[in-house]
This record gives sequence, C-alpha cells and structure tokens, in this order.
Amino acid sequence: MDFFIDIKNTQDFSYPKKFINTISLSPPIDIEPWWFITFEKGDVNSWYHTLKKLYPKRELIPFARFNANDDVACFDGNDKSGNPKVLIIHAYASEGWEYHGSYNDFNEWLNKAIKTHQEWEEDEAGN
Repeated sequence: MDFFIDIKNTQDFSYPKKFINTISLSPPIDIEPWWFITFEKGDVNSWYHTLKKLYPKRELIPFARFNANDDVACFDGNDKSGNPKVLIIHAYASEGWEYHGSYNDFNEWLNKAIKTHQEWEEDEAGN
C-alpha cells in the first residue's frame, strides 16, 4: 500500500524510523478506531495546513486521526531529534483547549493505539 508524506514546510524534521517502518507494513497494521492519514493522498498536507491555521503557535506534523472525534495524533514539529513527542490535538477546539495529551514518542503512542484497537474490537464483539 502506498503512503503519502508530502509536507513541504517542515525543514529539519525527521520522521521516526519506527513510524516509517509501521506505515510501510504490508498489509497495513489495523489500529482502528485510529487510522493513518498518510494513506490518503493530500490528507497530511490538508491536516497540516488546517492545524496551522487553527493553532499558528504550534508546529504540528499530523499522522493519524481518531474515528470517534476530531482528535489528531501529531508529531511535535519543533523536535528535531528524530524521535519526537506525539501530541494529541482536538482539532477545531478553541485555541488553548486543543491539547488532549501527549506520548513520549511514536512507540508509546502506537502501543496505546494497539491497546485501544483491542478494546474497541472486544466492545464490537460484545455488541
């Protein structure tokens, strides 16, 4: 499956290797209710510009969305370490209310997304 990371305005930002390896898996990893926006051409750029307009003081590199609400998982674009924090941003919230938490890195976020997926699957099976 192809993926698209096409943000042009992120000088010196490096995506974590674990992220690149994860989105390169075939078949893609199922983390629903999260989904990687990198699989839809134009979605990364669209979300990048939307979040930049909503929260101009933040440098957010979006990579995943949550199905049930407007939460977007973003890398901290100011972190040039190659292993940036993951910020959960509630898109369209008033500035100052958008921050919904963070993870130390992509690995920690992915582990939580997998756990959320497992819980979601159990809930779906129980209904």
